[in-house]
Amino acid sequence: MGKGKELFGHYNDLAKEKGPGTKESAYAGVLFQALLMLGERRTFELLEEAEEQGKKLKLQYPVDSKKSAAPTGIVLA
Repeated sequence: MGKGKELFGHYNDLAKEKGPGTKESAYAGVLFQALLMLGERRTFELLEEAEEQGKKLKLQYPVDSKKSAAPTGIVLA
């Protein structure tokens, strides 16, 4: 879990450096949402898995949802 925690910190540091409205900031928002939805342990595990596969975490929404629908899960993309 140490590597996942480091990755989480790295992406948040990048978001702070690049500022609001950047893709780095948007990704940090996805990571924070994952933390709220899945908890710290699972989020860090997924971050490690994503890093190994060259992917990123992405919010998952219901297929037939409206634009303002809440995410229902986190996937690797």
